[in-house]
Amino acid sequence: MKKKIELEVAEILNRMPSDLALVILLREKGGTRCLPVLVGPLEAQAIAIGMYRYKMPRPGTHDLYLKTLETFDATLTEVNIYRIKGGVFHSHLFIEKDSNVSYIDSRTSDALALAVRSGAPIYIEEELLDRNCVRLESSGAYSLPITTASTEVLKEAMAQAVASENYEFAARLRDEINSRTGSDDDNDINNDESDADLT
Repeated sequence: MKKKIELEVAEILNRMPSDLALVILLREKGGTRCLPVLVGPLEAQAIAIGMYRYKMPRPGTHDLYLKTLETFDATLTEVNIYRIKGGVFHSHLFIEKDSNVSYIDSRTSDALALAVRSGAPIYIEEELLDRNCVRLESSGAYSLPITTASTEVLKEAMAQAVASENYEFAARLRDEINSRTGSDDDNDINNDESDADLT
């Protein structure tokens, strides 16, 4: 059985060179590895509302979902990030009712928004975490594996790299974008040097 690592939502970072995404930084519980999840501004807001316990005048979609589970005597027991492909994170929600556990597929942003509201643990297989975790550079910036960024964000970063004449980095971004076309394998490129700084 593969080892699972528990993660917790640590920070919401606005450090991407893009208006398209923010970074939700998931930190290994009791450890140092971190996993960056790129989400849109609205998704980040939904996670922040649950994370910081903001009181909304009316229940939002995630609150409604949890209330519906409660009404039918079901419980969200855990969130599992099980796949990262082409910068897209795939997650399962594990639901328990009458001692029976089933799971449903979920956008990871929704899964995180539900987890921070309900207190359900967030898990990932250790091998998947190792391939996609970030490193903290001596400058204080995080080094982000480009395999975790969406294709849209990579294209924007590539255009900026070309504009600043950073052709080597632009070529790495181009290769990652091209590798995603017609590929069914997870994380086709796992080059430790293919990182983007979150500054």
